[in-house]
Amino acid sequence: MEKTIKNTIKIADLVAPVISSRDIAVILKSSILKSNFSIVELDFSNVEFISRSAAHSLLLMKEDLKRSFFKKRDVILINTNEEVSKMLRIIAANRVSPKSKPDFKAEKVDITTLA
Repeated sequence: MEKTIKNTIKIADLVAPVISSRDIAVILKSSILKSNFSIVELDFSNVEFISRSAAHSLLLMKEDLKRSFFKKRDVILINTNEEVSKMLRIIAANRVSPKSKPDFKAEKVDITTLA
């Protein structure tokens, strides 16, 4: 018999069908790390909504677990409805290309005044 390397967590059963809190990452990370599976599927069946802050928190947690050295986990999001998928895409896109860029204001300095 093969050892199972994948686990599926049903989000609606563990958390709720409407996810509006950043606490989702704490709850999910705890559940993911308790298991010894290297691949974890987060099943969004029956999840109707995810807020911007919850989606951001979830994606940060996903990245953190993928980079982790000792407790590395690959987290896969499955069965997301259109609204949840859209919010996750928006947050992921904003993380790649943030809207605001820091202002750089170079100041002219006379080299003779630096001494």
